[in-house]
Amino acid sequence: MVPPSRPFLSRPWLVAGTSLAAAAVLILLLDKPWERWGRAAARPLTLYCAAGLTNPVAELLQEYRETFGVPVTVTYDGSGKLLSTIRAREGLGDLYLAADASHMRIAVKEKLVAEVIPIAELRPVVVVNAATKKQLQGPKRSIRSLRDLLRDDVKLILANPELASIGQLSKEIFEKHGLWSIVQERLQERRALASTVGTVNEVCTAVRTQDMSAGIVWSANAAQFAGLAVLTPPEFQGYTEKMQIGVLAKSVQPTAALHLARFLSARDKGGLVFQKHHYDSLEDADAWEDRPTLHLSAGAMLQPALKPALDAFSKREGVTVTTNYAGCGLLVSQMKAIQAGKASSHFPDAYFACDESFLQEVQQWFEPGKVVASNDMALVVPKGNPKTIAGLEALTRPGLRVGLAHPQNSALGKLTDDMLRRLGLHDDVYADERSKPVVHADAAHLLVNQMRAGALDVAIVYRSNVQSTPNSADHLEIVELKLPDAVARQPFAVAHASRHKHLMQRFLQAVCAPENRSHMQSLGFECIPP
Repeated sequence: MVPPSRPFLSRPWLVAGTSLAAAAVLILLLDKPWERWGRAAARPLTLYCAAGLTNPVAELLQEYRETFGVPVTVTYDGSGKLLSTIRAREGLGDLYLAADASHMRIAVKEKLVAEVIPIAELRPVVVVNAATKKQLQGPKRSIRSLRDLLRDDVKLILANPELASIGQLSKEIFEKHGLWSIVQERLQERRALASTVGTVNEVCTAVRTQDMSAGIVWSANAAQFAGLAVLTPPEFQGYTEKMQIGVLAKSVQPTAALHLARFLSARDKGGLVFQKHHYDSLEDADAWEDRPTLHLSAGAMLQPALKPALDAFSKREGVTVTTNYAGCGLLVSQMKAIQAGKASSHFPDAYFACDESFLQEVQQWFEPGKVVASNDMALVVPKGNPKTIAGLEALTRPGLRVGLAHPQNSALGKLTDDMLRRLGLHDDVYADERSKPVVHADAAHLLVNQMRAGALDVAIVYRSNVQSTPNSADHLEIVELKLPDAVARQPFAVAHASRHKHLMQRFLQAVCAPENRSHMQSLGFECIPP
């Protein structure tokens, strides 16, 4: 008798295989590898690149594709023309690499670009071919100044000022020295003593093939064309342009775009290739890491203000940020211990201090700080103010349970201590005959917690400590101090030794963005205009 066939799904090998597949899917969901691969592009990236950068960029994009498997579709043209193309395409694409800062400023102003990262510096020079250089030898014929480019025995070739960065800078230099009107006249004359072409590379090509012609180009492009001689008139001294890459605001894969931008701008990746192609590197360029880890030290009072910006920044950039929130006195002590070799912790890439005085204590290790916000000091009392506390004088009452921030460990504590001394209240607040000793805490939010628990009658805190505490209005209320010095100003500074200075500056931009400024203001901070 033939045994009855079993259902398809009851076969042991299929059941086992299905179970293994389900387990694999579960592991994949739990592990969330896409969070590690967040920079991987779902489709080719689109890059609009200044034509003069073709050689180094093409080399770098080949390496990038071989390393990360991400193809990049590139359009090479003049920076101005590319900006017009981006406008015509309503901002669609991923990256814009311009050969000058002015076009990038326009792109940012028009909200076409979100983040901007500098890559290298460019210098303008005059180029002639070898035959022309020979013919121009001698004191009366050599090109020694800007005006010599307008002689009748020289044909001037410029990149179009409307389309190319070097063309725009050439126009600015001629205008500064009162010579642009002569250039315009020559461009309109039939003698063809002046002409324009589209890009910097086209200027190099034209000059190389036309005797008795001279063109203005970037020094790096001149070095890439054999047979060109470089001249530097004195009027060109001090002129430089910063080459920058911007992430388009409408990019649908900004994390992948930022990953490529960091690769192109990193001093030990893109920077080396640009140097090889004769571009001037930036001393403060970031180091390359596939997924950088950044270290931020910040006053405890800033934690609720920074969290939304920090979360959004980490996700968009595809980076990890470790945070150290504590009283600023403790943070300063930690930094000094690290610098003295007494602690092995990471020195922070940036420090967001509760008050300027605490940044001053470690300023030698940081770039100049930028004050981002201020925060009022205030008295906090139980709802209804049962002790009828109206001002700082009440803190001297013998039976009052007073909470203050620690004067050494906390910026608020130091500010409070200094304020009480200036007002002549310090000795009375800490008098031995007080029946209730002053309670100290390293951070003001701990005082707010004790107030909510009923352990204190009054405390001096920051306004934001109260407003950032959930349901605080149901239990506490603020008594205004209304004193001009009862305020702390919060500066942000990047460490000199940070390997990721530009990344940290972009984090600061995220903190200062309108949406986060609104969030900070809702917590009681007064944001300083950027």
